Amino acid sequence: MMLITPVVLYFICRRLAASYAQLTALKIFDLSVSLLVLAFGLGLLNSALLIVARDGEITIPLVSSGLSKYIIAIGLLGYYLVYLIIFIVSSFRQAVASPYLSFKIFESLRGKRAVAL
Repeated sequence: MMLITPVVLYFICRRLAASYAQLTALKIFDLSVSLLVLAFGLGLLNSALLIVARDGEITIPLVSSGLSKYIIAIGLLGYYLVYLIIFIVSSFRQAVASPYLSFKIFESLRGKRAVAL
């Protein structure tokens, strides 16, 4: 679903302004890939902590109960949905939003300079 959303938004917002729709679709795709990479990294960290907790026979509060993976998933999904709404609203206003957790991989590959925070 995360990879289909930029394409759908591109075709919906293309009627208003093509340049904003293209840039918005690129930023949404970049955010989608960035959040997938971030989720993978946090999942690896969570798994490593779970292995350490089991081997050391200790209890890490959120990791040992399995609650941390749901917190990570719900947090990233919530962030993604909020920024989808921000992207849609800003695209209708003919402005471009820039998410904080985006790695700007595809924006850099496209040739446009990525703005460092």
